[in-house]
Amino acid sequence: MLKLMNLSTYNYDVERFDCNKNNIINFLRKHKMNGIELLHPIGLDENIIPYNLVKGVHLKYYPTWLDFWNNNTQELLKQFKSLDVVEKYYGGTNREIMIEHYKKEIKMADKIGAEYAVLHVAHVQEKHVFNYDFTYTDEEIIDAASDLINEVFKGIDTNIKLLFENEWWPGFTMLSYENAYRLLDKVNYSNKGFVLDTSHLMNTNLHLKSEKQGIEYIIDTVKNLGELKKLIKGIHLNCSLSGEYVMEKINSTRGSDFTLPPVSEEMYMHVFNIDSHKPFTDTCVKRLLDFVKPEYLVYELVGNSIGELEKYIETQDAACLL
Repeated sequence: MLKLMNLSTYNYDVERFDCNKNNIINFLRKHKMNGIELLHPIGLDENIIPYNLVKGVHLKYYPTWLDFWNNNTQELLKQFKSLDVVEKYYGGTNREIMIEHYKKEIKMADKIGAEYAVLHVAHVQEKHVFNYDFTYTDEEIIDAASDLINEVFKGIDTNIKLLFENEWWPGFTMLSYENAYRLLDKVNYSNKGFVLDTSHLMNTNLHLKSEKQGIEYIIDTVKNLGELKKLIKGIHLNCSLSGEYVMEKINSTRGSDFTLPPVSEEMYMHVFNIDSHKPFTDTCVKRLLDFVKPEYLVYELVGNSIGELEKYIETQDAACLL
C-alpha cells in the first residue's frame, strides 16, 4: 500500500513549501509518505514537484457540467446569468473544450509516469448545493459521464488506471451496485476501478453522529458492492460528520426563492463546511483499511498552514495505527 498526500500545482499549495522541491521531499519523508496525488497536473513544474513523486493525478472536476454538455443554453443562462460567465467557467463554448482538457491531463499523467487518474462522476447546480433539490438522476449523470469519458479516451495510447471517485451529489455515489456496474459497463476503457472517498460517502448519510457510526456505514456500503469491492484501488481518507449542518441548510433554503451570484464564494464555503477534509481520530478507521486493503491510501486533508496539516497527518496516523 502506498501512503500518499494530496497536493496541487496551484500557488496556494506550492507556496507553502516555498516552491522548493526539497521542502516537499523532506515533508513527505518526515511523514512516511510514498508520494503525491496531484491536482492540476498541466501546471506541473518539475523543479518544484519532481515527476517521480507523483503516483496519481486528480483530474479536473466541473461540479456543474451536464447542461453545458447537453448544449442546454436556456438552463445555463438560468444558472450563470450570461454566456460570458459560461465561457469563463468552462474555458470555451462547446463540449469539445472539456474533452480536450481531459485529454491533456491524461497525456500529462502519462508523461509524469503516474499510476492512476481519479475522476468525479457527479453533477450539482449551485442552488442545489444548499437545498438538495436535484435536477438529474444518478443514471442520467452516469450515462452522460460515460459518453464524455469515451470521447476522452478515443485515440489516446495509455493504460493508466482510471478510478471513479464517489460523490454525495447525484451521479456515482457508491450507494448502488447497479449504478456502479452501469458506470463500469458503459465506459469503453478496460483499466478502470474506483476510489472510495470516505467523507463523500459519510456525506450521503445525514444522521451519522460519530466516527464509529461512519466507519460501520462505509463498510456496510462497500459490502453491498459485492464482487465490485475488489475494484476499489484507492481510498481518499478524511472524516465528515456534517449532517446536522446540512439538514439545517436544507430546511432553511428548500422552497425559498433565494439567489446567488454565479460561482459564488458563499457556495464554495458551504461545500467546505460539508466536506472540510479533517482527519479521523478514532482507531475504528483501521477496520476499514483492513477490510478494503487499498493499493493507494491518500490522506486528503486540508489545513490552514503547514503546521496544522502536520497535526492532521499525525492525528490520522495515530487513528490508522501507522
